[in-house]
Amino acid sequence: MKKSLFLIAFILLWQLPAQQYANEFLHIGVDAASLALAGSVSAQIDNINSGYWNPAGITNMTGQSVALMHASYFHNQAQFDYVAYGKKIDKNSAAAVSFIRFGVDNIMNTTRLINENGDVDYNRVTYFSVADYAMIFSYARKKLFENIDAGINFKIIYRHIGDFAQGFGFGFDIGLKYKKGKWLGGFVLRDATTTNTFWSFNEERLKEIRDAIPGYNQSEPDKHELGLPKFQTGIAHRFSIKKNYSVTAELDLTGHFYQRHALISTPHFSMEPSLGLQAGFKDKIYFRTGIRNIYQTEIFGEKTWRASPTAGAGIRFKYLNLDYAFTGFTETGLHSHVFSLIIDLRIFNKS
Repeated sequence: MKKSLFLIAFILLWQLPAQQYANEFLHIGVDAASLALAGSVSAQIDNINSGYWNPAGITNMTGQSVALMHASYFHNQAQFDYVAYGKKIDKNSAAAVSFIRFGVDNIMNTTRLINENGDVDYNRVTYFSVADYAMIFSYARKKLFENIDAGINFKIIYRHIGDFAQGFGFGFDIGLKYKKGKWLGGFVLRDATTTNTFWSFNEERLKEIRDAIPGYNQSEPDKHELGLPKFQTGIAHRFSIKKNYSVTAELDLTGHFYQRHALISTPHFSMEPSLGLQAGFKDKIYFRTGIRNIYQTEIFGEKTWRASPTAGAGIRFKYLNLDYAFTGFTETGLHSHVFSLIIDLRIFNKS
């Protein structure tokens, strides 16, 4: 029964301003290490997962790498899967491709629950899936400018709601990274030219939705979603403590060109900070924590602060990185345990 509510949710989302909620699945985040740092990684990310967070960072890969991640959200109702492959092309350039799926499966379709005699017939209940897919192609070059690496993403998006509707979209991201000594800087402009998604609908299925509850779901869904640009910029510093210990701190600011719950919120612009802190031992064992979604809201006439803390740990073998994160999903209060893996493909080389 819970999964049938997702049908209602997706139908309602069609009626919201498309510019604000287009392709939200691409903003969830990948990589347990980055999620444990509350996504505050635009400056320090330097591995295969940079293809998602900041494409300029993939130039720091060595050889070829593969990344894998699985996470469950909404009490295991929604599944998030991610896989990426990257390769160093030459000393100054690298490329990567990433695949993301966010889906809810086995949703009850009750639009035909009432038969022609007006009786409830559970044999008429069917099931369908709602899933969003993205393929991200990344390319980056080192020192495109002095001390600055640059990268670009091209995104292809496919979304489907059972056999009710399907959408295709595309967009671009641009990323920059700066390094001087132990200071790091990062800037990412997501959906730089806006991200367009074009929908087509099964008219027969739409009629079933309209007829299921007369008077509801009568308006035609939007056929064009336009994702507005957003940016993320950050600054990080690595502190060395004695010989074997290190601490890396990063502060990021994420800006949206529309109003949302954020620390700075206006009708046309919002900005929210996030902070990540990583402690490392011999560059092999890591403990991480972070905080994000910081904003002030009003409950029963009283103003209160809200925030989402994150935490995690990681271990690095010679050619393997295994990471864990305990992270909240937006401000819903639901949390997830996320695991991810990076494999340096030199592990398969014959010695």
